[in-house]
Amino acid sequence: MLRIREVTDLNEAKSLWQALSYNQTIFDEWDWRFCFYKYNQLPLCFLAAYENEELLGLMPLERHPEHGLEFFAEDPSEESRPYVKTGYENIIPELYGAIVGPAKPYDITGDDEFTKKLELEDYKYVLPLAGLNNFADFLNSRLSSKRRHSLEKEIAMAENNNFSIEVISPDNDKDKADQALESLFSFNINNFGEESYLLEVEQAPWKDLIKLDFDWRLVVLKLAGQAQAVAFSIKYKGIWHYLITGANFKAYPGLGKYLVKVNIEVAISEGAEVFDAGLGDCGWKNLWHFDKIPQYLFKQE
Repeated sequence: MLRIREVTDLNEAKSLWQALSYNQTIFDEWDWRFCFYKYNQLPLCFLAAYENEELLGLMPLERHPEHGLEFFAEDPSEESRPYVKTGYENIIPELYGAIVGPAKPYDITGDDEFTKKLELEDYKYVLPLAGLNNFADFLNSRLSSKRRHSLEKEIAMAENNNFSIEVISPDNDKDKADQALESLFSFNINNFGEESYLLEVEQAPWKDLIKLDFDWRLVVLKLAGQAQAVAFSIKYKGIWHYLITGANFKAYPGLGKYLVKVNIEVAISEGAEVFDAGLGDCGWKNLWHFDKIPQYLFKQE
């Protein structure tokens, strides 16, 4: 018989997470999640499932003051889900059934029958890179000639400015990474104002991420030595997670899409298997014919 207990202690929660996490994407990593959780420490409510004292499953939740239970460090993570031992996928409905009170976990991923019947929230967009040697291969394999010409023309508006490209990694000088991140924050806030997800109060976790043992990259486009566009990505088990960006696209039309082009080519050159463009269409991913992965929502009053 399945026994489900609530865990509220952070150290025990970490131990349970590390025991069952699939570690398939960056969002499965405890260090990723904790990097954001430590700046917004909501009460934990991890639901651990046992059978004959053997840990079989984990629903890692926290209690939000407004909408109730949500996944641990849910924002800005994606692909959240309960973790279960292989062969015990049948207990996933019981883990959701053990949630008591208001709950609204979202950005849920999963191929099990229970998850696929949840309410569709949105899609995340990915581009498999197998067989692609460069951006031209992507254009030819995914887009019609009309759409390809239109996109090439738009990107060329920025590319013709002859930006220099700098790729900063953990092997580079730390000051370079710090400066690039600051430029990214500045461009993003300048473009989106109060709607930016990188306002000052939310910058600290991203600064901390580059101190951790992740294989991150900052791709910087420069003119006359000055950054004009920056993208922060993490390469994890063959996945190029394209995470946050900032670009001076008000001054240089097409710069945002050119930044994507450069990052796809860097990802290919570094042997990534998948370019993960993240959640939401953002006005371009569907037009670029990226593959769509459904993300679900669980609601309980």
